[in-house]
Amino acid sequence: MLWKQHAGQLVADAKAKSASIPCDPLFGSNPRLSALVSEVDGIKKRHGLLIERALIFAINKLPHWQAAKEQIPVTGGKAHLDCLAFNANTGKLYVFECKRGHGSFDGDKIRAIDQRLGNIKASIGAHVVSKGWRPSSTGVFILSFYGATWKSAYPIYNKHDLATLFEPCVGRFVTEYMEHLEAATAQAYSSELRDPVVVSAGQSIFDAVDEAREGPRPDVLFTEDGADFVAAQSDV
Repeated sequence: MLWKQHAGQLVADAKAKSASIPCDPLFGSNPRLSALVSEVDGIKKRHGLLIERALIFAINKLPHWQAAKEQIPVTGGKAHLDCLAFNANTGKLYVFECKRGHGSFDGDKIRAIDQRLGNIKASIGAHVVSKGWRPSSTGVFILSFYGATWKSAYPIYNKHDLATLFEPCVGRFVTEYMEHLEAATAQAYSSELRDPVVVSAGQSIFDAVDEAREGPRPDVLFTEDGADFVAAQSDV
């Protein structure tokens, strides 16, 4: 029930956030379109965070495992860990970055991910010792939930690989929850997106352009008051 409520709250939070964002000038004739763009963008951002939270929640339900988002000191500053997971029984330590993995990244983004993970890998030993952990193995990798891959110095796993990293129940919980989330989001907007979008026709000089008109086409005369069509002017 708790996680079902999280799914419903995803859309509600995005709607509440978009209500405080001024209408974009591009959608001035239809403010709902402006709000919709903001809502969908907010849902995408919150979706990634829910993947992280659901995964950490499920890992913490397993015997001997503990997981959390953490911040650790690294060379030149601090780094945020999307998930740090440790099994006190086997000594397995996992450090990984979570991505929705739906689209592609540019070169700068890919290099930034690898650099961040490299800094984390170099510093994670001292951090876990300070927590009293004694890992027998350390895995640093990327979770690309929906499966997009790119050239990285680190392994990239997807939602189907979760069962190989942890117990199968973790993969099932997270995957089925995301499927529920996808259905809940689609349902929230299905009726609205099926309705025709009505936008009042603009009345400007551009609306007077007749693409089917045969030449000679009129010229546009610009004045200090604006512009209007005039008979085609000679080149002389």
